[in-house]
Amino acid sequence: MPNLLRNRVAAATLVLVSVAVAGCSGENPGTPSPSTGSASPPASSAAPEDPNVPKVADPLDASAYVGDACKLLPAAAAAELGFTEPGEPGSETGNPSCSWGIRGKADSLQIILGSGNREKGMGGLAGLHKAKEAGQLRFLEPGPEVDGYPTVYYGIQDRRAGGTCDLAVGVADDLAISTLAKGYDNEQDSCGTAQKFASAVIKTLKGA
Repeated sequence: MPNLLRNRVAAATLVLVSVAVAGCSGENPGTPSPSTGSASPPASSAAPEDPNVPKVADPLDASAYVGDACKLLPAAAAAELGFTEPGEPGSETGNPSCSWGIRGKADSLQIILGSGNREKGMGGLAGLHKAKEAGQLRFLEPGPEVDGYPTVYYGIQDRRAGGTCDLAVGVADDLAISTLAKGYDNEQDSCGTAQKFASAVIKTLKGA
């Protein structure tokens, strides 16, 4: 193969590899492998590859909410957290999401249902650990259990001291739901709200 052609092939291969390993970016790094898909549990929930990732003893089925993640936080539960306006549905790199705000205030909530990550084999808290190992996340640490379900704090960086808390709760070994609280005064307020948010979502999934 002539040297010029060989160099062109090598350059093209490098570009493809760069695209393949490109991870999540921005403020919400809980979606390292974008895709849309079902959040229904598989026949047997996949065990985390990392022994340090806690298993979910009682997996929850979130398939009914893939089409509208806003329904994971009922209006009454949102009002208890101070949010009376309806949530706005959206998508975070292929994962269904919903955002709430308070008119005239910085406080906001966002939920990300990681069904897209599950479809790409990056679901659950195990997927976030993989993203951390791959360098897509620079911050990841265990959080408190919420209603018996394991959680982690995560992000491109640790933003808790500034009043923004990124919390992910594992509702199945291969499915995590992120509850993000932003614009609060401090870590206690933001993470306390994120935990209450996660609890409300779990109650919804349990039909409570």
